[in-house]
Amino acid sequence: MSTLPGEQESRILASEEELYGYFQKFSKPAARQRVGIECEFFGVERATGKALLYLGPRGIEAVLSRLAATFHYEPILEEGHVIALRKGENWITLEPGGQVELSAPPVSTIFEVEKQIQSFAAELREVENYFPGIAWLSVGLHPFSSLEDTPWVPKRRYEIMKAYLGGRGRLAHEMMKLTATNQANFDYPDEATALAQFRVIHGITSFVSAAFGHSAFSAGKPNGYLGRRLAIWNETDPDRCGLLAEFIEEGKTFRDYIEYVLRMPLMFIVREGKWVPMEGVSFREFVRKGRGEFRATRSDFELHLSTVFPEARFKQYIEVRGVDAQRLPLIPAVAAFWKGILYDPEVREKIWSLVRDFRPKECLALHRAVPKEGLKARIGSVSVCEITQELFHLSCRGLGRQAREGEESECLYLDRIEEEIIRPCRSPAETLLEKWEGDFNQDPQRLIRHLEI
Repeated sequence: MSTLPGEQESRILASEEELYGYFQKFSKPAARQRVGIECEFFGVERATGKALLYLGPRGIEAVLSRLAATFHYEPILEEGHVIALRKGENWITLEPGGQVELSAPPVSTIFEVEKQIQSFAAELREVENYFPGIAWLSVGLHPFSSLEDTPWVPKRRYEIMKAYLGGRGRLAHEMMKLTATNQANFDYPDEATALAQFRVIHGITSFVSAAFGHSAFSAGKPNGYLGRRLAIWNETDPDRCGLLAEFIEEGKTFRDYIEYVLRMPLMFIVREGKWVPMEGVSFREFVRKGRGEFRATRSDFELHLSTVFPEARFKQYIEVRGVDAQRLPLIPAVAAFWKGILYDPEVREKIWSLVRDFRPKECLALHRAVPKEGLKARIGSVSVCEITQELFHLSCRGLGRQAREGEESECLYLDRIEEEIIRPCRSPAETLLEKWEGDFNQDPQRLIRHLEI
């Protein structure tokens, strides 16, 4: 949600036909395919676990200003407030509730991804020295703050989204202010491969969400879920969120995805640096008829793509979105898992054979069962646990084949979670709940120390 506005392409679209070749031009040969990571963190008061305010001497804006001064980022301002930082291709942006997000430039290996994450985490820990008593948590749902405790980041984009989404889903504001994820971005070599990748992602994303469930706490206590972040997304906006079951079918094309996006209501456009709400007109109607004085442009389309929130989406790459934010050591495993599958055709086809016979209704039912049942859920007569174990083992095989001569396999990142998640079929949420009742003795301070980066 943190994409910044741009008006580089102001040429008016004559018809939607001009958009049908949009994604093809971003194809990359296999030798140039890379991995990008996006990680979101909660800034909290260590004593209470409550979200940092945006304003004030200990607020998120002050933290961003200190990051900029200490590590030579360029501050990005909106109406005089710092709302993002930039250094080269590194972006530090804010989600609506003040979640701080690293968007790192794409790299070739998960080893480099891990270095990017560790580097930014070290920067966040360094600025703690200037703000004693704050901490940074990596978890899928804010474990202490409520909607009322959490102030809105003052971005015009979020004002419009707050009003729009608030009328579309009963938990939309919780999604905006209280959730966090680890996203991974991948390239595609051609249209057919891109849709095969997309199909597999949507076919198995519920299993992966179950494995990485990590949002079991709200208001400082268990909330009855293993992956409540996903349950919240399921109640946000049916037009633009959730599992795209139709794309689990074979034979889909980029044009089908464009049609999905064209049907979707438009939230806003940017003109002369100002955000303009569009009151839900579909993008197709905007192209064909305009809206008042405004006509659709290519930049409007690209901005619209950033407001499409299914479990995976196309931009200039494939963005995989369905995982709760993990504890810092586990984040590289998320990217490694998807890399092993998406960049190995043989593994991808084997995984497709595991899930291709599930009906769309079964997939949608599973997607709604996973937040509470996790890896204990079933799809038809099949165990989610058993399929998930097979997915991880196949991903490891793919990573082994992708290793360059003389280099260690990136499967080591999956090996790290073998004992914790894969073999016992136990999500991080289940481990955390067990610790809460055992070693933590229900002590919120121990929960904070466990989740901090």
